[in-house]
Amino acid sequence: MLSMILAMTAVALVPAESTPMVRIAELEIDPAQIDAYKAILAEEQEASVRLEPGVLMLHSVTLADEPTHVRLLEVYASRAAYEAHLRAPHFVKYKTSTEKMVRSLKLIETKPILLCAKSAGPKGGAAVCY
Repeated sequence: MLSMILAMTAVALVPAESTPMVRIAELEIDPAQIDAYKAILAEEQEASVRLEPGVLMLHSVTLADEPTHVRLLEVYASRAAYEAHLRAPHFVKYKTSTEKMVRSLKLIETKPILLCAKSAGPKGGAAVCY
């Protein structure tokens, strides 16, 4: 029975020696510029995930009761991947384009416990865990 359950879930675990770097960013955006900020952020996120092999995941949300408070969950393959991300042209464009929109920024270092996602997103697929 256990082997059948494991076969059905198809969980792939990444070796511990390749622990990703995970960071949470807390931002407050100028209310008059929130729509422009979200458009620039969406463009940067998509480019980062598509173009940078070391960018494993970038998620952005706003707080439900404070739409100018943005939270980012950033997952990089390594610290080196994160540092490369900071030099990527699309990230530099994002930083310079949003500089005057951001009222505050707090970067929170974390230690991942386990990061899991469906390999095909909403369509399902095997679970992939880091």
